Amino acid sequence: MNTTWGKLYGVGVGPGDPRLLTLLAVDILQTVDVVAIPKSKLERESVAWDIAKVHCPPNVRLIELELPMTSDQQVLAKAWQDGAQTLLGELKQGKSVAFITLGDPSLYSTYSYLLNLLQAELPKECIATVPGITAMAAAAAKINLPLATGDEPLLILPSTEDVGEYLNFPNLVLMKVSRRLPEMLTLLEERGRKAVLLTRLGQPGENIRWEPKPLDFVSEKVDYLSLLLVKKDLLGRKNGESEKN
Repeated sequence: MNTTWGKLYGVGVGPGDPRLLTLLAVDILQTVDVVAIPKSKLERESVAWDIAKVHCPPNVRLIELELPMTSDQQVLAKAWQDGAQTLLGELKQGKSVAFITLGDPSLYSTYSYLLNLLQAELPKECIATVPGITAMAAAAAKINLPLATGDEPLLILPSTEDVGEYLNFPNLVLMKVSRRLPEMLTLLEERGRKAVLLTRLGQPGENIRWEPKPLDFVSEKVDYLSLLLVKKDLLGRKNGESEKN
């Protein structure tokens, strides 16, 4: 018996402002049967859904997938497998499903892990990945700062890596900084590098800090949705409007 598969869309919903979704993303969200919402814990609210919901019909069916934030590979593998099976159950019924994810689905996204599993089960034409605006692009635009110009290199690093050897790069984007921010800022201070910390761009609680100091975050909890932009000419970019944020 042949299965008439539905279609899976991995939809990037951007960094926070619902107006930053692409026209294609909005079109898909308005027409799919199901929206799949990844959550680190089911009882938590979803930032991705808060962004996307204004573009969805009020009666769209939602499914929540628990995809925990942990370094335990066995726990992660089971969560990805369970999530993939849930999506397959919908797709086998011919349902179209939009899996929403913050930023871009191809950059540090849980969608990538599910995609690897689903590609082994689904015909190629039944999967479409819809790019979204990344947090680093939104961050640079917010403070009118080019990420890179001319022949300059741009390096994107998660803070889970040993970043010390890369800190001399002229243009750096440091992501996932919430757990190691004081350590990261200390390294930058030792190298004489200046940075901008941007948090929750386009969302309630948006915050921009120029030249943050390590001691500022000894007791302060750092929001997960934070990144650092590091540039050699940063001091020349600081302006009065940015200081107000």
